Amino acid sequence: MTTPLLPVHANTLTDLSGPALLLAEGASSMILLSLWKPILVLLPLVGWAWVIAKVYDKHAAQFFLPRRKWNLAHMCAGMLAVALAVGLGLVIGSNEGAFWAGFAAMLVVLAADLAAYAMAANKDERVPEKYHIRFNAETIFGERKKVESTAGLAKVALAIRSQDEKGKYTVTVAPPLADSPEYAVRTAAEQVWMNAVKSRASQLDIGPTGKDNQYGVSYLVDGMRVAAETMPAQNAAQVMNFWKAAAKLDVTDHRRKQTGHVQVEQHEVKRIGRVTSIGVQGGMRLTILFDPEQAVTRKQSELGLLDVQLAELQAIVADGKGVVLLAAPADMGRTTTLYAVTKMHDAYTTNVQTVEIEPQAALEGVRTNVWDPQKAGQEGGAPGGAEFSTTVRSILRRDPDVVAVAELLDAATAKEIAKADHERTRIYVSVRAPDALAAIQMYAKAVGDLKQAADSLHGVVAQRLVRKLCVNCRVAYPPTPDMLKKLGIPEGKIQQLYRKGGQVLIKNRPEVCPVCNGGGYIGQEALFEVYSIGPEERSLITQGNLQGLRAALRKRPLPTIQQVGLRKAVEGVTSIEEVMRVTSDAPAGGAAKPAAGGTPEPAPA
Repeated sequence: MTTPLLPVHANTLTDLSGPALLLAEGASSMILLSLWKPILVLLPLVGWAWVIAKVYDKHAAQFFLPRRKWNLAHMCAGMLAVALAVGLGLVIGSNEGAFWAGFAAMLVVLAADLAAYAMAANKDERVPEKYHIRFNAETIFGERKKVESTAGLAKVALAIRSQDEKGKYTVTVAPPLADSPEYAVRTAAEQVWMNAVKSRASQLDIGPTGKDNQYGVSYLVDGMRVAAETMPAQNAAQVMNFWKAAAKLDVTDHRRKQTGHVQVEQHEVKRIGRVTSIGVQGGMRLTILFDPEQAVTRKQSELGLLDVQLAELQAIVADGKGVVLLAAPADMGRTTTLYAVTKMHDAYTTNVQTVEIEPQAALEGVRTNVWDPQKAGQEGGAPGGAEFSTTVRSILRRDPDVVAVAELLDAATAKEIAKADHERTRIYVSVRAPDALAAIQMYAKAVGDLKQAADSLHGVVAQRLVRKLCVNCRVAYPPTPDMLKKLGIPEGKIQQLYRKGGQVLIKNRPEVCPVCNGGGYIGQEALFEVYSIGPEERSLITQGNLQGLRAALRKRPLPTIQQVGLRKAVEGVTSIEEVMRVTSDAPAGGAAKPAAGGTPEPAPA
């Protein structure tokens, strides 16, 4: 017995617009569907799938993101989008409004899926900024835009701007003619900049090598000096003069120290360069510091202090009296810490000032006093015409609440600081010293009076910087029992340590790590030791008992620089080899000397 077909009324057919397709399931039901609707639904699905397969999946594989998790999430999003489009627009709905509602819901789901991956990947520390997902042609098709000159001028790779009278970067350095000698100079100068940026350099230097008629280019990458190309003196002079002119410095002056700024744009990324030139033995040296203000501006929570150290530092700051020494070797983050500690004081309710030779950043609400060594001893008054110690004394006599002194240039300055009113003024002094104990020794010797130096001291903070392992290519390995014994760690306490890699496996083939460019390290981490100075420590300083002072500091439940370094190595932040490189030349703060072979001291339990 057969079931008769359900009747289809003429009114139903006339309600549909355009061609219609009769779909029969067995012989019991019929659905009428417009042909253009499936095609319209299919187009965004194909585009979304192409982006997932050709861009996102390769991006996740390149930087070792959770590829399977994301592919599963993409599949679920695609299925949900199809279900919404089909369920609302093609099956359930009987009018045009239902279809467009389903189509819009599908677009929202697909867009949310694309945005979710982009946001998560851009926040992941394994993905460098230049590889962040951006929804433009450069990301989708791999195109690289170039800054094009106006008609008749040469094409250049960088847009370079100088400062105007108000300090804004509005003056564009015009490209030269393509067939002019200046074009070759511009090209060479741009190449030096781009090579430094590609190497992740924080500083670029051009100077004489000591050999006849030769200049060398070098970069500072994660605190390590990296030699680059060499060039004849004549070519180097032209490149240096180009950057001096761009920064509006006197090109004819090859001896006096000059400083200016430029803004350079490459691929829509803008960076600030602080250009400094100075005469040296054998010629002139040019230094470009990249994004100087950004490099030294950090919050206290971003310095890298352990919790117990941060609590100690906050107690020192809250005390608000006397002298606090901030110690580190050259290029080890002293300025960053000086600014961070200074900003821990409320500059709107207290009088906060700094005394600096070359300010690296503008601190909100803080008065900056700049001392110019080239005008020292000349007429004109403080700060330019006075000696550094005289400038410091003049500022301290105005009864400020907080004064941050960026350098301890001489004994006269130390004496002025030591005899200030320490009940009313907090003075932070930045000194070049390897550790806390060495900083105290240096300060006491400069003051010349042990009791006066001891009475003024209320705290000391010392630090060093280690390179951070690239988490994309670091290599885990089990430590040997002998290594654990040297490090003072019980056997079985830790299962693995990490060392630098430099390569990653892509489709089972070793390739240079795209994150660290094969260096194995990326970025730096600070190792601190923080001590408040109390009556016991002041008494030992007055007696000149350095061994007793070392023992007193070691009794405190506060880690030394070496102990912090060991802890960060165990956590995988850095390597044992890097900690040894940075800390083995001198004992830290209250620490004992390193064991034979430069092994860091044992970490406290």
